[in-house]
Amino acid sequence: MVTKAQLEAEVAELRRQLAEQSSAPEGISDSNSGKQADPHKSMTDGIVESLDEWSTQLEEVMTELEEFPHKRPILFALGIFTLGYLLGRSR
Repeated sequence: MVTKAQLEAEVAELRRQLAEQSSAPEGISDSNSGKQADPHKSMTDGIVESLDEWSTQLEEVMTELEEFPHKRPILFALGIFTLGYLLGRSR
């Protein structure tokens, strides 16, 4: 169990680190200067990364859908029957 004194010490340490970061000159940090120099590049990099993630997830879903009838044929048949029944009743 964490004591109140330990929590207060941790908060004080975090405040000290935050004060050091805010008092540091902006030109020293390489990561900040790269982001300030070309904000569009970082935005496009983020978009490309998210598209890569989406394509990977889509491929995984398509693989699962292709394998589902072979893994669970009875459940697949029941699902198709239910879907057909519901679509037929909707008219």
